[in-house]
Amino acid sequence: MGTCRHVDLLLIRHGLTQWNQDKRYLGHTDQGLLHSELPILDGLKSELKLRKFDHIFTSDLKRCLETFHYFDFQQEPILDHRLREMIFGDWEGKTYTELKDMQTYRNWLDNWELAPVPNGESAPIFKARIDSFFQELFHDIDTQKETQKILIITHGGVIRYTVSKYVASSSFWNVSITHGQGLQISFEKKEGEWRCSSFSEVLSQEKEK
Repeated sequence: MGTCRHVDLLLIRHGLTQWNQDKRYLGHTDQGLLHSELPILDGLKSELKLRKFDHIFTSDLKRCLETFHYFDFQQEPILDHRLREMIFGDWEGKTYTELKDMQTYRNWLDNWELAPVPNGESAPIFKARIDSFFQELFHDIDTQKETQKILIITHGGVIRYTVSKYVASSSFWNVSITHGQGLQISFEKKEGEWRCSSFSEVLSQEKEK
């Protein structure tokens, strides 16, 4: 069996929760999806029915698991806590309006990698756990078939960081990802390293309207 040389990685942001709708910071608080907002997933659900995946990974938080089950896949996911959203500490459940006058919050918006979240997760720790997941992922698929298709259901911050790390033209805050939308990064292995070969958006309900 040959070494894997190509990976299509589809990153999907979970559906909408109450705090998402209220524009509150939602990290490890384990909220489920709003049933009234499940139709925002329908466009992507139709698209995914046309695809087959070698592996499906998901954050172990309820909003990602409920998104997975709504898509009605005929295979089991692999749950991984490293795919959780950032821990927002003192800002958990707060809105921009409630935080905007705090200097610590303004500092974080200006440079999230250096400014700490009070009683939350630092950027180095957040990035390290996500990096650990992808290092393990690429290591484990190295000896599989030539092309692999991987689906990951996770959170906005995880997707922003992943895209900013692997797609040269992207930075953390300019990565746009709505609930129920997917972003695909294709990788090729060249000179022993996995490198992004293409990046694209995947259909979401909002894109259809």
